[in-house]
Amino acid sequence: MRSASTSGRAAAWAVPVANEVAVFARSVVLARFLGAEELGKIMLLALALRLVEMASDLSVERLMAQAMDGGTERMQANLQGFAVLRGAGLALVLVLLAVPMSFGFADGPTALTFAALALAPLLRGFVHLDYRRRERRFDYRGLMVVDGGAAVAMLMSAPFAAQMVGDHRAFLVVLMVHVAALVVLSHLVAERRYQLALEWGYGLRIWRFGAPLIVNAGLMFLTFQADRLIVAGYFGWSELALYGVALQLALLPAQIAGRAAASLLAPAFRRSLAEDDLASAAGPALRGYGALALIFFAGFGLLAGPFIRAVYGAEFDVTPALLWALGLAAAIRIARTPVSQLAVSLGKTAIPMRGNILRAMALVPALGLAMAGHPVHALALAAAAGEALAALRAWGLLKPHLVTTHDSAKPVGASA
Repeated sequence: MRSASTSGRAAAWAVPVANEVAVFARSVVLARFLGAEELGKIMLLALALRLVEMASDLSVERLMAQAMDGGTERMQANLQGFAVLRGAGLALVLVLLAVPMSFGFADGPTALTFAALALAPLLRGFVHLDYRRRERRFDYRGLMVVDGGAAVAMLMSAPFAAQMVGDHRAFLVVLMVHVAALVVLSHLVAERRYQLALEWGYGLRIWRFGAPLIVNAGLMFLTFQADRLIVAGYFGWSELALYGVALQLALLPAQIAGRAAASLLAPAFRRSLAEDDLASAAGPALRGYGALALIFFAGFGLLAGPFIRAVYGAEFDVTPALLWALGLAAAIRIARTPVSQLAVSLGKTAIPMRGNILRAMALVPALGLAMAGHPVHALALAAAAGEALAALRAWGLLKPHLVTTHDSAKPVGASA
């Protein structure tokens, strides 16, 4: 079975790095043009979009990479069909949430602004998945063109949108440029004709694979995303911008590691599972990501503060306590990235979900700390504690399956 070349591995890391750096740079540009308060409102808009996306993510790309028949035209057509259906559903949900969200934050974005977010998932649903299918044979050229090209288009549009619009609504323009570029480029690089199908059998299979991941994604939102809603409610827009900037920088390596794992570890684990040798493949992945986590934690705690002030401006002065706390939480997330990917490779998609239940529970003490008037870094410490508990729980559930992969393995896509 074919394995990733050195250039393929480099591409699998370079693309998520470029994507996350582009998102970070977009934040910098909008902050420089619009200021901390408007950036805080932009973060609220991004949170609303992220909420509905995470709560409905069936991970069709993961299923395409993992399933033995993921490269067939019939499977791809169904994955694309259900992606369109999901996009339409997300758009409807965002429209319905627009008024409640605008009332929840009286001096924030209007209901019309929240409703306009619906255009993004509606359009994104028509992405051609052929460039993701090519990852099955460790070909990442399509990924570089589509994801990388869309990131460049998004970043180039940011200063023009900020100048033309002048407030947080500039985010809508930048968002639509990014999504439109993603869709257009995915069709331009496709090798197959674009087809849509909605077959009950495939839909049930997609649901069985993705449902535990949806619950897990909802838990993920309640952890590293929902805390920003607490900050917005109890600390104000400027404080939300500071917290959000520091959190975005802390999560940047974790998100890169997660995306690269989906492109690199998933095919490698699938190959090892077919050879009944998943346990030996797990060791290097766990050690490698553990080392990355330690290096990140030390570097972030020492360098993040000066970096944020230099890039965003003197207005963005984040306390060292908040930086170290967020760095610890993100480092633990990096370390447990291969644990989640191993669980998905085994078809045990409920394992990340069950571990993240403990992580989500950290939101309760975080809210209590905010209500009691504690400083904002206390919320980040609660997140780090929850992250550690989630990692221990997920590893405890996964370890027995690594010992007996031959006996316990099921066809990928099966529910745990």
